[in-house]
Amino acid sequence: MIIKKTTALGDIAVNESVIAKAIIKSALEAGDRIFPATEKGKIIGTYKNIGTGDLSGHFEFEETGNKYKIVFYTVIIFGSSIKSVTETVLDELQNKMQTMFPEYGGELILKIVGVKSKNVAERNIEVKREYEPAG
Repeated sequence: MIIKKTTALGDIAVNESVIAKAIIKSALEAGDRIFPATEKGKIIGTYKNIGTGDLSGHFEFEETGNKYKIVFYTVIIFGSSIKSVTETVLDELQNKMQTMFPEYGGELILKIVGVKSKNVAERNIEVKREYEPAG
């Protein structure tokens, strides 16, 4: 999906890979405690080694009015604090999105679809954050 914005400087197009890059950089803040995953819980690599093309199709991005919604899926390492990891990732992602789109509010949904120890144990934990425009 491509978002097109018109500013005083001209038209700006933001595609899915820009959003994927923001998700990857935000998740890197959590270190090795979190992995990118499919909706069904399959780990698709590590955030250190994944590219935007690999993450493409494994997150949802939609724009409604003056808000956008991002849903992405992760597997967390057994023993990691869910609160600590999700706060770190969502704080960073919110920061990045408010920098890119200060006039828009947002809804960020991080879905933990599994917990990894030796194997991945299936989970269905949803952490949601909503916020108002920065500007």
